[in-house]
Amino acid sequence: MNDLPSYSGGFTVVGGVRESTLESLREIWRFRPLIAELVRRDLKVRYKNRVGGILWSLFPPLMQVFTITLMVNFFLSPVEGYATYLMPVMFLWQFFQNCVLDASQSMVLNAQLVRKIYFPRAILPIVTLLSNLLHFGISLGFTLLYFFVKPWPPQIPIYPQHLHFKALMAIPIILGVATLAIGIGYLLAYLNTLYDDLRFLTTQFLLLFLYALPIFYPIERVAARPAIYPLYMLNPMATWMVAFQRALLPPLDIKNAPPVAMPWFYIGIAACSSLAILIFGFINFERSKWTMMERL
Repeated sequence: MNDLPSYSGGFTVVGGVRESTLESLREIWRFRPLIAELVRRDLKVRYKNRVGGILWSLFPPLMQVFTITLMVNFFLSPVEGYATYLMPVMFLWQFFQNCVLDASQSMVLNAQLVRKIYFPRAILPIVTLLSNLLHFGISLGFTLLYFFVKPWPPQIPIYPQHLHFKALMAIPIILGVATLAIGIGYLLAYLNTLYDDLRFLTTQFLLLFLYALPIFYPIERVAARPAIYPLYMLNPMATWMVAFQRALLPPLDIKNAPPVAMPWFYIGIAACSSLAILIFGFINFERSKWTMMERL
């Protein structure tokens, strides 16, 4: 077998051998300078020639918040302050959706780079995750700023009164969403090299998946139906969204609907299922990487 060149950072190239999962993770860690460089490249390309730069990432979810709030208040039962409760989960949804879509296309869109030089292919979904995490961080900062400046009614104790240790739960919740998203991304990245039309199906599925999440309706309305609520919360993304709301905001006060506290039990289930999806997706990606190379 011909010797392959090493990466400039002193990384050893191993080709033609299926590394174990642990060895693959170690190799990814060694290539972290390349990950950082690819993230910078992704951000530069994405916002090239855009006057608003990275702030444009705020526009789509804010428009969705505005539209959904109008729908809820005019066509369904009005909920006071619903836009405020909707904003953080809409930004979280945008983060999840973009991670899944970008990671699923990472191998196909970087086919030329993959064919030219050697690096762990598994870093490509990681690059898309980190890039979208930066966008989400800006969105979260905007949300917190909005919470601080918004005049709140007396019945909703909010920042700075509500800001306490529970708000720190937002950090592991975001990590849980990232784990779920990249796990799905690894699975779809492989399948996208086999089926060109899968990306269109993924986009349509994510649009339908919105209705299985507490976005078009508050979670309190689901909790008012005890037969449905436990099954509903088995969806890990629904649990992460509810937990994210509870970390940042108190429960909504809705007539004939019980308030929903932090769903600790379902958080445990969501964490286990998200981690299982990541492990399965990563192992499947690593086992199929040479098949993907042949398809690119």
